[in-house]
Amino acid sequence: MVNNPYNVLDLPEDSSEELLRARYEELKAKYGEQRFKAGEEGNEGANKLSELEEAWKMICSDLERKSSNKNFGGDFGQIDDLVKKGKYDEAQAMLDSFTERGAEWHYLQSIVFYKRDWLTESRKQLKMAVELAPDVEKYSTALAKLEMVMGNPETNAQNLGRASRTGSFPPPDDGGAQQAGNCLSSCCMAYCITDCCCNAMRCCG
Repeated sequence: MVNNPYNVLDLPEDSSEELLRARYEELKAKYGEQRFKAGEEGNEGANKLSELEEAWKMICSDLERKSSNKNFGGDFGQIDDLVKKGKYDEAQAMLDSFTERGAEWHYLQSIVFYKRDWLTESRKQLKMAVELAPDVEKYSTALAKLEMVMGNPETNAQNLGRASRTGSFPPPDDGGAQQAGNCLSSCCMAYCITDCCCNAMRCCG
């Protein structure tokens, strides 16, 4: 059983794929010849070759995982940029292209929904993110703030997202100053949600 496959190649984990592959080919040729020798030396060569092949499979899996993570993060960064530019259709198209949808995917989807003023759908996506990654504070914080706003009886869900983007808020009904204050409070909280989400997004790229 190989504990650290990189030790088999005698190279550090941050070595380039080209260097790793070159060392693998070098050792494969060496042990491939050694295994045909007589006695203990031949047995050692066979064992070394078997260990090398096991290590190389593990390294290939690790390289593939690192590559996937890098590309995934890059896509998240592109989605972040698109949202900042107000290109929500393009951001949505990128989100739709993902086949694997983890917590961060649901978090970004919730932000796109929020920007479109679809607060109920945004909350659903945030709940999924929290369920998938309950220890990630930015998900639970964003959900708590959104639920606080949506739980306010004076909140107009149709205008929250718009208010947070423009700095304006819908005019109060004929109820007077109290309703105006409630509306302003709701919109300020909505602004906090957007600010929280967008700041967190900048860390995921």
